[in-house]
Amino acid sequence: MPYGFIQAIEQKGYSKETIRSYEKVLGQFFNFIRNTYPENKEPFQISPTDIKHYLKAQQEKQKSISTINKELAIIKTMFNYLWEIDKVAIDPSVKLKRLKVHEKMNLEITYKQIVELLDHTIKNPNYSLLRKAIFILAAKGLKTAEFRFNKEAVTISNLENKVEIQISKRKILFEGQEAIIFKDYYFESLTNDSEFVFITKNRNTEKPGPIEVMSILTHLRVISKEYLPKDAPALTLISIRKALAYELYTNRTSIQAIANLLGIEENSASNYIKNIMEAIQFQKANTM
Repeated sequence: MPYGFIQAIEQKGYSKETIRSYEKVLGQFFNFIRNTYPENKEPFQISPTDIKHYLKAQQEKQKSISTINKELAIIKTMFNYLWEIDKVAIDPSVKLKRLKVHEKMNLEITYKQIVELLDHTIKNPNYSLLRKAIFILAAKGLKTAEFRFNKEAVTISNLENKVEIQISKRKILFEGQEAIIFKDYYFESLTNDSEFVFITKNRNTEKPGPIEVMSILTHLRVISKEYLPKDAPALTLISIRKALAYELYTNRTSIQAIANLLGIEENSASNYIKNIMEAIQFQKANTM
């Protein structure tokens, strides 16, 4: 990557997973520039039109608008860095706007179904404690980053059979069978040679790192394949969060309480609910 950009974001504390995604997108972008211009272009020669052509090419590959917007954000981050270190006189991406998202935020599954899946998962004798613990936390509406808590964030009460986890802006509480399963997995994790409860083993280093999104999605896909209809989309952390938010809203939970439970700002929670309600109305209109 040009002029030490990757090293710069490493020093800022970007996760390994994020850095890999940046490397992938920027690799694609510079390959596009090389293939488009036989003489190639240096970063200071790249124009806004070149970036627009790249984004158009990604649309032609049937990438989603949200994915293309993420790629644009990565390109913007890189050019802002190059501008700050005086490697480009003018940032060619600064005036480029995100593409408008016309996709609806569909509600793929209800929270009632998720609770049923959770019961099946907990009772499945063939599932590991890791898979059960991941789904128990996913059902609480955790984002990927929130799975990366360390062992000191966990408080276990053996007398009351409760588990409390301090995650970012909120606390997660487990009781009963969920507490037992998480507690058993937690004690198992104490031998993983890492400060993190959930880990992903890195082939390039001996020491495991915090869990990556693909590790989580792999477990959710196994559960989906076993318990959901064949034509149903596989569970994701996003689909679970949407289902939980809609369930809370329909049960007359306040926006403030929803924001606290999901660990987000109130305005974000309000927009989240608004988008979900629009999706519900859209679904109903197209099934009448």
